[in-house]
Amino acid sequence: MDQAKAFVLTNVEILNKSLTNVQMLNTFEQKTKIPKAYAVGGSSLVFLLFIMFGIGARFLVNLFGFGYAAYASIGALESPGKEDDTQWLTYWVIYGILNLVEHFTSFVLYWIPFYFTLKTVLLAWLMLPSTKGAEKLYIGYIRPAYVGFNAKINSKTQ
Repeated sequence: MDQAKAFVLTNVEILNKSLTNVQMLNTFEQKTKIPKAYAVGGSSLVFLLFIMFGIGARFLVNLFGFGYAAYASIGALESPGKEDDTQWLTYWVIYGILNLVEHFTSFVLYWIPFYFTLKTVLLAWLMLPSTKGAEKLYIGYIRPAYVGFNAKINSKTQ
């Protein structure tokens, strides 16, 4: 039990340090005396519970998949480097494909238990720069399909 407590406290401290640059959370912490990590953790837990129980799940998952990504994409456009631009461009390509597939197969997908929970985890994996999920999916599957399809089109038009 002591190891679990130490693990949680260590990760709460790491999360608190990583959230120090978020002014809104700093203001929240000053006014409520609730640590930033607890606020983010509690909000995330409520978010996941709503999704797991289907309370506005479609809206919440799309808000998560679009909202944060749009915010981070604008930040990437304003930054001087190109690396983050590539991360978010590949994310948007995959996000668009996922939404298109979901639109045409929604009658099947909604029968999958915890579909929206799985989609949330997938979107988080795609978004996180530490996992580079969007890049892995793009390089492994989408780019080869595009290159092959593009080669067929180009050979028929010549």
